[in-house]
Amino acid sequence: MTASRHPSPELLARHAAGSLSPAAALVVECHLALCDGCAAAHRETLALGGLLLERLSPSELDARLFERTLARLDEKRPAAARPAARPARDLGIELPAPIAERATSGWRWMGPGMAFARLDVPEDPRTSLVLFRIGAGRRMPTHGHSGEELTLVLHGAFEDEHGRCAAGDLAEEDDDSHHTPVVVGGETCVCLASIEGRLRPHGLIGRLVGPLIGL
Repeated sequence: MTASRHPSPELLARHAAGSLSPAAALVVECHLALCDGCAAAHRETLALGGLLLERLSPSELDARLFERTLARLDEKRPAAARPAARPARDLGIELPAPIAERATSGWRWMGPGMAFARLDVPEDPRTSLVLFRIGAGRRMPTHGHSGEELTLVLHGAFEDEHGRCAAGDLAEEDDDSHHTPVVVGGETCVCLASIEGRLRPHGLIGRLVGPLIGL
C-alpha cells in the first residue's frame, strides 16, 4: 500500500512523546502498520527521544510518593464498561493489527449507502474511534469539528476541499477546518477516524443524522 498523505512531523512527534489521546494514537499506529517509510521515521524519533532522556539529570522524588501510591491501591475503582461482544476483525473487512482485536458495536446504519462501527477505547472516554463504510459516489454531510480529527483511509478513496485521500493516506483536521468528503473511484470507501469532541454539521441532514449516531 503506497500512501501519499502521511502524518505531519508534529503529529509523529506527539505520538512518540505519548501526548496523543489513545484513540488518535491508534489511528497513527494503524498508518505506521501500513507505511514502511513513516514506521522507519517513527523508530528514529523514538531512538532520538531515548538518547535525550538518557542525558537528563535525575530528579528527586517526593518523600511521600510511596505512601500516596499505596493509598491509591486501596481506592475503589468504578466497574469497567462492558465491551461489545465481537472483535473488530469480524466486521468483514481487513483491518490493521492495532485495531483488529478491539471490541466493536458492529455496523450500524447512518444513511443510504453509509454505515459506521464504533470501536471500544475505554481508556479514552473523550475521543470516539469509528470505522466508516461509505458507498461509491456517496457524499458525507458538510461538517466542521470541535476538536482534532484524524482519518485514515483503509480501502477506496474520497475527495474533499483539501484534496484526495486514498488507501493508506491519513488526513488531519482541527477545529478551524470543515469539509465535505465524497467517495470517488467506484469502490466503497472504508475509513478509520478518531474524533475529539463532536462533529459540527453545517446542513439540516447532518444536524439530523449527528444525534442518531452520537458523533
